[in-house]
Amino acid sequence: MSIKLISDVHGCFDDLPSRINQEDTLLVLGDILDLVDWADLSGILPEVLGRDNFLEKLRTAFASGPDATIALRDELLDSDGKYYQDLFERSKAQYEGFAATLAGIGCRAYVIYGNSDIPELLQMTLGVAENARMIEGRVEIGGQVFGLVAGALYSPFHMPAEMSEEAYGERLRHLGRVDVLCTHIPARWRAATFDIVAGRPVEGSSRLLEYIEDKKPAFHYHGHVHQPGQQELLVGETRVINVSYYKKDKHVQIHGD
Repeated sequence: MSIKLISDVHGCFDDLPSRINQEDTLLVLGDILDLVDWADLSGILPEVLGRDNFLEKLRTAFASGPDATIALRDELLDSDGKYYQDLFERSKAQYEGFAATLAGIGCRAYVIYGNSDIPELLQMTLGVAENARMIEGRVEIGGQVFGLVAGALYSPFHMPAEMSEEAYGERLRHLGRVDVLCTHIPARWRAATFDIVAGRPVEGSSRLLEYIEDKKPAFHYHGHVHQPGQQELLVGETRVINVSYYKKDKHVQIHGD
């Protein structure tokens, strides 16, 4: 039995049965849904709106300021809106496909959501896989205590899976000391947050960095940064590992490897 981790699936999970065995424990660190992949502007949103229309809406919202980005989110996610039903059905179908894949593998699976996910919909659809569950908090696996913290910090759109730094810090505070920490986002440490393709750091959590420096877990696994400058680094005594961009490189991280 191995403890395996993946992140940033973005809708590409059909080949998981060739990489995960029934005896394994699988930790999925978020961004299961391919709502929008900023690397190539693919995903459900561009498909439903049309890529050019989606880009134009983004340009207008960013040019108009914070209220406009929130208004764009509301336009897309309002249940009475023009795009909602199509977005909902496609997202639900993708999550159902993911749940069916996990059920077919039969491994024990723990799932946290990332910034591109819709937590309530993920929770609802994952229920069909008896071997898998969405989790927040502590769980013992193979004699080690794993701490799993879902979500991400606010983007300009304030998506359902995003929160303030303070709220994220509260989740860490309630977690307590663990042997292995698993999150979607990285700590605010430049070597962990810098994306070499984007040419800039993504948002990392300062509260997460404080937690690592204080609690000193042996490992911290995360995703979110698709093309990191460093896949692995040390923060004090903690081995910090970006488990990689599964959609692109199909990498499965084996815990402790």
